[in-house]
Amino acid sequence: MPKLPFSDSTDVERSEAPIDFTNTASFRPHRQESDQFGKAMFIALGIVLVVFLGSMIAVLMMHTPKL
Repeated sequence: MPKLPFSDSTDVERSEAPIDFTNTASFRPHRQESDQFGKAMFIALGIVLVVFLGSMIAVLMMHTPKL
């Protein structure tokens, strides 16, 4: 296997900033946006879970009719 040449300098030492680096726009603060669809899905999932558990309890409470 051939040996690859490695330099002692790191990428940070060799990199140069762009000429117009001081004119860049500052980063806007990240605002946490409310995810309406995700919130609605969790609410719907909760309702479905409650209905399912209610139906399972109803099935378990059933008795066979006497003959």
